[in-house]
Amino acid sequence: MNHWWNRALSSGVVLGGLLLGGVALASVPDTWITTKAKLALLTTSGVSSNDVNVDTIDGHVTMHGTVSSEQEKMRAEQAVRGIDGVKDVRNMLAVVAPSKQNAAEVGDDKIKTQVEQKLTQDKTLADSSIKVASVNGGNVVLTGSAASLSDHLKAVEDAREVPGVKQVASEVKSPDTLSDKEIWRETKAAGDAPTSATDTMSDMWITSAAKVRLIADEETPATEINVDTRNGIVTLFGIVPSDGAKRAAEADVKKLSGVRSVRNELQVVPASAKQAVKDRDEDIKDHVAKRVGETVTDGSSVDVEVKNGVVRLTGKVKGQTDRLSALTTARSTPGVRSVVDDLQVAVQ
Repeated sequence: MNHWWNRALSSGVVLGGLLLGGVALASVPDTWITTKAKLALLTTSGVSSNDVNVDTIDGHVTMHGTVSSEQEKMRAEQAVRGIDGVKDVRNMLAVVAPSKQNAAEVGDDKIKTQVEQKLTQDKTLADSSIKVASVNGGNVVLTGSAASLSDHLKAVEDAREVPGVKQVASEVKSPDTLSDKEIWRETKAAGDAPTSATDTMSDMWITSAAKVRLIADEETPATEINVDTRNGIVTLFGIVPSDGAKRAAEADVKKLSGVRSVRNELQVVPASAKQAVKDRDEDIKDHVAKRVGETVTDGSSVDVEVKNGVVRLTGKVKGQTDRLSALTTARSTPGVRSVVDDLQVAVQ
């Protein structure tokens, strides 16, 4: 009778899905906002840092990392604030003076060759046709077409990683949406390995799986932990109430397939000043059901069960966006300790 409850206690894993959010604005998913924010930061003039992490929760964007000046920090924030669906920007970028050692200049011809090689060697771009239109003084212009928005982002990231590249401008044509297939692939569990050598775990999948685990773990305040992944390296940033929560978050992420390493930069801020409120399960259920009902689109039907603050979501949703908006909404409701995902995605 209580299989779901026992499963919630014995396992910190929520099966399937990813965090998309968009609680109040489901038409603009968090994953889409993050992707567009990263593209903006990589292609905005005056923002040269490659050490910027971005994450979005319920339309609130957090930027974390380092830039070389206050001006660059402000330009980065302005670039992100202009994206549809962004409610607010938390700018945690630290200003670190660049090294006085001047990097050796790299010739444009060499840069072009290396960028082309990197794009060709990136197996995730096999379905796209992206080329280097020109290189002038280290400024690279990409052209062609990308099969997906995430391919577009990956190509720009590849180009920016090449030594000598100062800026990337993109004339690449790509879809302006993220498909369910693009952001999550159904597996037996969130940490399952790919099924073939070419079916690699993308950075977006790793980030999504990490967020799903954090949502399921009552030791971690999932809606206050930001996650970003680049080349399999996961960065955790944000605020947690204890060292135990910080360690638990890192342990959750390290269990995932495809994770090369974890940079745990979570800040511990004790919640001693916060008053604990014990909500009755029936009150939590009513609150979650109301909020989830306002979040998902027409055609999705989500049922809510609550036991000792652990929420179980069942029913059928139209797509991964609704599925994970429901998860995010439930987890961010006061009194909820963790969320068990038993939602089904309708076959389209």
